[in-house]
Amino acid sequence: MKSARKNKSIKINSSEFGTLSLIKEGLLGSCSRLMNEKESKQILKTGKFKNESFPYPLSFTPSDCSILKDLKAKDLLELELDGEIVGHIIYQGQFKNDKNFINIFNPNTCLLNDENSFYIYGEIELYRNELSFYKQEFQRIKDTQNAQKITAIVSSFDPLHRAHERIFRWTIDKADLVVVFLIESYEANGFEFELKERYLKTFIQNYLPKERIFVFPLKNIDIFHAHLNPGLESIIAKSLGCTKLVVGQNHSGLGMFYDANQPKSILDEFSKDYGIETIILPEFVFCDQCKMIVSTRSCPHGTHHHLHYNANSLKDLLRAGIIPPAVFMRKEISSLILSALFPQRLKNLQQLYQNLFPTDGILEDKSDEEFYQKLLEIHQMTYMV
Repeated sequence: MKSARKNKSIKINSSEFGTLSLIKEGLLGSCSRLMNEKESKQILKTGKFKNESFPYPLSFTPSDCSILKDLKAKDLLELELDGEIVGHIIYQGQFKNDKNFINIFNPNTCLLNDENSFYIYGEIELYRNELSFYKQEFQRIKDTQNAQKITAIVSSFDPLHRAHERIFRWTIDKADLVVVFLIESYEANGFEFELKERYLKTFIQNYLPKERIFVFPLKNIDIFHAHLNPGLESIIAKSLGCTKLVVGQNHSGLGMFYDANQPKSILDEFSKDYGIETIILPEFVFCDQCKMIVSTRSCPHGTHHHLHYNANSLKDLLRAGIIPPAVFMRKEISSLILSALFPQRLKNLQQLYQNLFPTDGILEDKSDEEFYQKLLEIHQMTYMV
């Protein structure tokens, strides 16, 4: 119930709004509200919430804590994003910040000098929530297909290369439905989210059974982009309804080790608590002896025969305007990226296309993307006398 007084408002950024959306939709575990002090400290002490592994408390501190003065239980704290009221928190109380306290909104930061801040707790109401739409759409597809085995992949696909394709095909073979959580890029040279969403959907549309893949975009949500805590990926996958999670062995937060000659990782605890199976895939490379993409675990040849799918190096090539060889990326993907990075790059594009490549004798306008694709096709040609 609203207070008789004028509601106070707090300013939030897009990442905080995204995280609040995840909490509200129950995609970060069984709690769909902001936690109180007892619950938060229990997680910090035990790493558990209701007997389930939980990496961070769902606790939130406003950027300006002076707004919390004179608040009473059940008062509404409106959420302002870029000048628009996008929701509110039904205020239940607050507790003082502990200098060692971390939470879901700053999981990779230790606020040592933030002793005057307070955390608020209460129910969340959002007036618009795209995640709610994607969650409902996923449920509709799941019910329509009667999908039982559902596998999740969490990645930035920055960029989408041939090793990703190998993972897609391996995963689809063993699942009724695959959920792709597309996350923000972490590196400074990362591609824009809209571009990644575009080339991912282009690839799925043209080369995969699109009815068996669901893309769940996590735009403007920073808690996943560094891959520092794969437990969060396990939680969101299970919360949506997935039965498996696929990750690569080079995942930055995996912390793999061997016990009795068996691989172990941080995800073992989450898998047990949440009842979700975790598959850790080996690194995929292109072997110039096998003449195909192989895993480093199965290939008998040395690393001097392996071409590696290094995402940063591929991005550096693309940002320099260089087309990666097709063995690394499909021509449709690299062409799409280059045309987005360098729009109208070639002023005489039509003449170049007409002068270099075979045509049907009909003058047609060609896009930058088509030019790059045709150029890559020519690169792959061999000439024999």
